[in-house]
Amino acid sequence: MADPDTDKTRQATDKTPDAEAPRQDAEQLQGQANPMLDTASRVSQEAMRRTSENLELMKRLAETMISSARQASSEMAEWTRQVSERQAEAMRQITQARSMEEVLDIQNRYIRENLQALLDLNAKIARVSADKADEASGHLEPGDR
Repeated sequence: MADPDTDKTRQATDKTPDAEAPRQDAEQLQGQANPMLDTASRVSQEAMRRTSENLELMKRLAETMISSARQASSEMAEWTRQVSERQAEAMRQITQARSMEEVLDIQNRYIRENLQALLDLNAKIARVSADKADEASGHLEPGDR
């Protein structure tokens, strides 16, 4: 049988500084790891915030680009409709012309009107493009980055 006093002595000896060293080392490592974990957490949160902002920006830019394409295609569809109307009117006038000179005048006018309509279309699309570029650059304001 073991002597109860010997057991107490052995327990007291086990609590010497040599026995507590691993526990102190673990606490010291944990104390050093906590700031690193905090820093990693902050960096991770900042990266997630920036990623979210970038995705939102990309969404707004895509919406602007789609809107621009829709507006330009709408302008082109209207131009095409007008060209068809002008062509039908020119053909009607040519069939009613009484002389070759009148036919040439109608064709000349038809070509000039179509050229002017094409130039007007290009100007409208250029304005739409400039407006949408301005709108897109508004999404890229320094505060949004």
